[in-house]
Amino acid sequence: MEPVPVPLTSEQVENALQNLQQGFMTLQQGFAALQESNQQIQQILSGVVAAQSIAAPQPVFPAEGALPLAAPQGPEVEEREQVPRITLVKPETFTGRRDQTERFIMDTDDYFINAQVPHHRQLGIAKTFLSAPLRNWFDLRVKRRQGFTDWPALYEVLRGRYKEKHERRKARRKVLTLMCKKSVTDYNEDFSALALKIPGANELDLVDDYIEGLPPVIRYETDRAEPITLEETMEKALDNEL
Repeated sequence: MEPVPVPLTSEQVENALQNLQQGFMTLQQGFAALQESNQQIQQILSGVVAAQSIAAPQPVFPAEGALPLAAPQGPEVEEREQVPRITLVKPETFTGRRDQTERFIMDTDDYFINAQVPHHRQLGIAKTFLSAPLRNWFDLRVKRRQGFTDWPALYEVLRGRYKEKHERRKARRKVLTLMCKKSVTDYNEDFSALALKIPGANELDLVDDYIEGLPPVIRYETDRAEPITLEETMEKALDNEL
């Protein structure tokens, strides 16, 4: 025979209802805490993603050799990925040859500009372009507290120490006798190299000297254009050669 159920008293029923209500409230509190934790996690993840999206990369300055391009971003990624790496040519080692002093200074300046070398690093890098004896001379000056403040200070000392003797006078004589015997392009290169060795030369005098060295037909057409700068004169001569 099945046991006969015993009816609950009103007190037992009330206790059971209270227990049920407390259990339900505990369940609600746990669910609310779970929702709050989930919101906090979402906020943390959003903050991390935002920080990563706005973080700026630190600049890196190349010292020498290959200069890598910036990593492509945005809608032009495919096009930029096809851009080749740029290889910068370092200046030739300077050995103290007087006829190479100005060329070395100009090549080093160009290298620093193209490689975007910061001012405070230029002196140290320029030292690596010197021959071993000149690097020893550099170190000796530093040891004697006669060092250089920056790259311009170094090249002024080099210019004074290794300046070609009577350079201006020699260059002036060569300019007066230089003739265009091959192409105008070759003539322009030779004339420009000599003009660099005549600082402070009158521009119109250089124009006249340049025109005098051109072949007769090109000379006539170039002179008729009445150019007033050496650069303009060279361009006119190139146009008249064609």
